[in-house]
Amino acid sequence: MTDYDPAENSRKSYDVAIDAMREKLASFRCERIHDATLYLGDCREILPLLPRVDACITDPPYGNANHDGDYNASLNEHRGIENKPIANDTAETMREVVDAMLAAVVNLMPKAASAGCCFWGGGGGPTPVFAWLANRMDQKGLQFFHSVIWDKRNPGLGQRYRRQHEMIMVAHKAGGRILWNEDDRLVPNIRSMMPPRERSHPNEKPVELLLDVVGTHSRANSVVLDPFMGSGTTGVACAKLGRKFIGIELEPKYFDIACKRIDDAYRQPRLFKDEPPKPKQEALI
Repeated sequence: MTDYDPAENSRKSYDVAIDAMREKLASFRCERIHDATLYLGDCREILPLLPRVDACITDPPYGNANHDGDYNASLNEHRGIENKPIANDTAETMREVVDAMLAAVVNLMPKAASAGCCFWGGGGGPTPVFAWLANRMDQKGLQFFHSVIWDKRNPGLGQRYRRQHEMIMVAHKAGGRILWNEDDRLVPNIRSMMPPRERSHPNEKPVELLLDVVGTHSRANSVVLDPFMGSGTTGVACAKLGRKFIGIELEPKYFDIACKRIDDAYRQPRLFKDEPPKPKQEALI
């Protein structure tokens, strides 16, 4: 009878668990494009299998059932654009998938370290998503930090109060600190720019906005995660800024679009080869 070695047994169990996770992760379609790793599938299944990340910057479903018999659907029909409801965009399914995403993302962040979470949240209605999201952040192991307003300049569809803005909810891991590109950077909390005129996804954000958000809450070679990748705008910003990127998308159509857009972004010159130098105050005398 051989002696039982708890340490060796623990090590073997760990190796078996890691092998099982790698095998499961390999079952999903994966595209590696330079420093970007893209997965096709449900983020609830893929997130627990991923390595550590430095920041999560994503645009989850709003729970408004957009493009399903609403003003958006009518406008798309008028324009001759295909109407397809966004996956998990009902009030109930949105809360289920976002709850699971929040819990999984917390486990991917280093303990008591700088990390950033930026999640878009819709407004209006009797149960505004941005308020629910800020509350769930605090309950799921994150700590709500601040909200940033994206002013879209023109009012959206609807009656009476028409939404001209979206909110970016910023948080960090509870017990940690927010991740900044530069600790002394002064950042306004209102960003004003138009949505993209030509878009591949109904809720596509302007690349310039993601360049701003990614550039503010990550550093050179940081790993940025987007569990609701859509058409890949966060990945495009990461490619331009020299960040590593992990993206997850449920819809094959948008996954393929994201792959192409991110590949095209890597074919263009990077905005910064290294971190831009910090401005220095010159001596007055």
